[in-house]
Amino acid sequence: MNAPPGSPAHPSLRHRSSDTLLLIGAALWLLMLNGLRPLALPDEGRYSGVAWDMLRHGDLSTPLLNGLPYFHKPPLFYWLSAASMNVFGMNEWAARLPSTLGAVLALYATYAFVRRYHSSAAARATLLIVVTLPLFFGGAGFANLDMLVAGLIAACVLSGADTTLRRARGEPWRARSVLTATLAALAVLAKGLIGLVLPGGILLCWLLLRRDGRGFWALLWPPALLAFAVVALPWCWLMQARYPEFFHYFFIYQHFERFTGSGFNNANPWFFYLPALLLMALPWTLWSPLLLRKSFWSAADPHGVRRLMAVWALLILVFFSIPASKLVGYILPALPPLAFLLADAITRGGARHSQRAALTCVAAACCCIALVVAAAFITTPRSNKSLGLALRDAAQPDDVLVMLNVYFFDLPFYSRQRQAAWVVENWEDPAIAQADGWRKELLDAAQFNPSLKVLISADEWRQRVCTGPDGAHYWTLGLTQNASQYPLLANTPPLATTTDGRTLWRLEADAAFKQRHCGTLVNN
Repeated sequence: MNAPPGSPAHPSLRHRSSDTLLLIGAALWLLMLNGLRPLALPDEGRYSGVAWDMLRHGDLSTPLLNGLPYFHKPPLFYWLSAASMNVFGMNEWAARLPSTLGAVLALYATYAFVRRYHSSAAARATLLIVVTLPLFFGGAGFANLDMLVAGLIAACVLSGADTTLRRARGEPWRARSVLTATLAALAVLAKGLIGLVLPGGILLCWLLLRRDGRGFWALLWPPALLAFAVVALPWCWLMQARYPEFFHYFFIYQHFERFTGSGFNNANPWFFYLPALLLMALPWTLWSPLLLRKSFWSAADPHGVRRLMAVWALLILVFFSIPASKLVGYILPALPPLAFLLADAITRGGARHSQRAALTCVAAACCCIALVVAAAFITTPRSNKSLGLALRDAAQPDDVLVMLNVYFFDLPFYSRQRQAAWVVENWEDPAIAQADGWRKELLDAAQFNPSLKVLISADEWRQRVCTGPDGAHYWTLGLTQNASQYPLLANTPPLATTTDGRTLWRLEADAAFKQRHCGTLVNN
């Protein structure tokens, strides 16, 4: 005798309870190793450092890099990271929480959509595959913008598809249309125009294949467009009002010129993402031959979910294959649809695939853990955590931080530095403006606030020390060989040195120090 629908023993309630535990377990799985390793350079140090810089200034409106306006990317990740640090403390786990939230958003949105429009079995399988894809797992624990925007793009695409399917079935759809527009606006605030272009392109292609013009207009419902404008535009207009060159730099240079140009870092061939994806999705990619079968694509798909996922994955891969600059994290938005396609193919195989799929899931989970452990071994020697902690424990609030021919992105985060560092370099060198790197990032940022003189020459450094207050402390970071290159470091023993030569000195500009190093420069 079957249990009544309201009974705890009813199958639907048991499945719902087990799925709830599965969803909670997936989120905990993505969170558990986020504090294992120090921040990786340059990306994690840069983006966490920007969030800390905004937090220490008490002004979250303008992204700051070493106190200078930093408009490479929009602010949503920084806002979330700063809020996380404020609540959970200045640690790596808190810095990576926004990426994990983006991953969980992608997971839950994909699960809910597939369960509603395809099948519960495919939804559960998709969830298990996504969380054990090494690339997805790694992205969920990496403090940069890629996973956050991937999660928002996934939620936006699925909300948009839900909007059109609800309208086609005669169900209420307007609230979903507003939600879709809001998610697109948040994606724009996460990483710029791709937050609108990619979900918009995916949904447009899918609707064209469905010949669903009314679905397209449902997404352009005027209140939805208003919601997009209310969320996405105020920050842009505020920055333009403060910095007249913002629109050109942020939209023209950082979006269009970086997408079409070839003079940026990380240049790779057009086919880069195919082998990268096959490698970073192991061992699940061993199931990919199932996707080449005609029977898979001809199977019943009344709501067009399989077609949506195929269009979604293909458009992401093609879009990011166009620019010369390529990073593996850019294709994170393609992983949820690819996971669904694999899950659909596996679940259609029934019991004959279930045991092999379970073994694959265990092997994939082991690969995820191995990836994090390997990353810890790789990033720890390059980290400036030990130098930052030493500086945090010893420096006073009024002490000055100086970096010689280098900018350690993670140092402000670990040292809790309250003031912008002086960065000593030959800033008149025209090559700096041509090379994509940390020097150009700081030089570009300085153009938006030229009154903040933190990019200085060696001569200006010496002049500031020699004419500054007696007894002032200057914590100086560079490489061991800088001791012979800069006279101010002569006869000053290092306080800390890493195995690869990164060194911390403490200069105390008392009368004796100035007498030795300052010559005719006098104390004002």
